[in-house]
Amino acid sequence: MYAQNDPSLPSPDTIKGLVLKLAPLLIRAALNVTVSSDGIVEVRNPRDARMKQALALREYQDDLYWHWVWPGPTRDAPPELEPMVPADDVDEAARRVVTVLRLAETAGAEQ
Repeated sequence: MYAQNDPSLPSPDTIKGLVLKLAPLLIRAALNVTVSSDGIVEVRNPRDARMKQALALREYQDDLYWHWVWPGPTRDAPPELEPMVPADDVDEAARRVVTVLRLAETAGAEQ
């Protein structure tokens, strides 16, 4: 998804350390977490295959942030990144992801 020599890509140790803080919070919320070699964290709701969200750690305003990863405008376009929260705020990052990925369960309960 991203080139390994991307200057905005944090070091593998930085990614690993922050993912090890975020992942347990998401797993406790019954979500599945995978991490690619380029540091993209993919979170899935195992109850609904359509409910998935990718996150990336990238620099933003001279600090490291969790970013939402959105598809580009065309199939060939690179993904778009939207800053979410500072990287060390894993509690808020997890809360936001859980809120997004639990929507299908809430909507299904109301029907």
